[in-house]
Amino acid sequence: MRPASRALAVGGLVVAVVAVGGLGLVLAGGLGGPGSTPTPAAGASEEPEPTAQSFAPGETPPLLPPTPSPAASLVPEPTLTPAPAGADPVLGTDGRFTVLLLGSDYRPAHPGNRTDAIMVVSMDPASGRSAAFSIPRDTLNFPLPSGGVFGNKVNALYQHFLSTTSNGNNAMKRAIAKAFDIELDGFVFIGFEGVRRLVDAVGGVTVVLDKAYYDPYYWVNSRTQGWGLPAGANRLNGRTALIFARSRKGDNDFGRARRQQLLVMAALDKVRARGPSVLPKLLQIAGDTVRTDLPSNKVAEIFEVVKRANLDKARQAVFGPRSYTNELGGSDFSLDLTICRDWIAKNFPPIQKGATWPPAATPAPTAPPATPAP
Repeated sequence: MRPASRALAVGGLVVAVVAVGGLGLVLAGGLGGPGSTPTPAAGASEEPEPTAQSFAPGETPPLLPPTPSPAASLVPEPTLTPAPAGADPVLGTDGRFTVLLLGSDYRPAHPGNRTDAIMVVSMDPASGRSAAFSIPRDTLNFPLPSGGVFGNKVNALYQHFLSTTSNGNNAMKRAIAKAFDIELDGFVFIGFEGVRRLVDAVGGVTVVLDKAYYDPYYWVNSRTQGWGLPAGANRLNGRTALIFARSRKGDNDFGRARRQQLLVMAALDKVRARGPSVLPKLLQIAGDTVRTDLPSNKVAEIFEVVKRANLDKARQAVFGPRSYTNELGGSDFSLDLTICRDWIAKNFPPIQKGATWPPAATPAPTAPPATPAP
């Protein structure tokens, strides 16, 4: 492959990662519809209100959480079963592209690999059918692949695997795949700093608000509290885009999810508008701020799959209380996996064993042999 083509292909992986992550936020960002997670009851624990961080001159903000040192009693993570003969490198054995998305709110004041966003996105490149679900961060008793359950909140599960197994990424994929009886083709882990850098790299984004938004409690810096935007078109740079995505006390968590959707779609549109010229910068950003096992030699195929996703008819769910959970007392809950698996069976793209991407060429029909003249 020529250097220019190689750069474009590797850069395409960055766009694919961003697009997959964006698709997950759009589909599973918290809107849910019927059966979505209700507002927590009075007295339920809430996350602290995010605040902007200031850094000393020359100090670099954290890009990703450090990988923790494994405990002395390290549990070997079983080697993943090799793909069976004939499995497609992108679609696996089920004919659909399914990715685990992990979003981190890592800050030095909140260390660790806590994943407040845990989503699974699945796409069928042939039909464009797509679907996604998210796992609420406060879910308790998530099943472990070796048996038993994880007693803490599920947003600490990834950190647990990184600390106690030889391959935390594979362990997290295996736990999610087994719990929901699905095949995962890869995972993506990204932090807020990646979002900020992406927005700055494409020259900012424009979001359009139906009504004004103001959060009187958000600390912009150590001297300024309160932040907002007027109705209409608003241009955001990386710093203000991050505030836009994190602020929530101007309305609620569901409003924040809608703002995140606006931001993601605006960023994707800007990336496509900028074209190949921005790809080298995006590649650098992904190298610093994204963990993924998506195959780098399949970037073109992955990007084509993502581009074909039909968002207008996408199926979505948040596996939250009442419709998808078992109550454990108070505001605590665990997942009802039978109900969750039923939703997946009804809404994920259908399994198509042996499907490949790109599709295998259909041989041209052969003409029947000529009938000899009498």
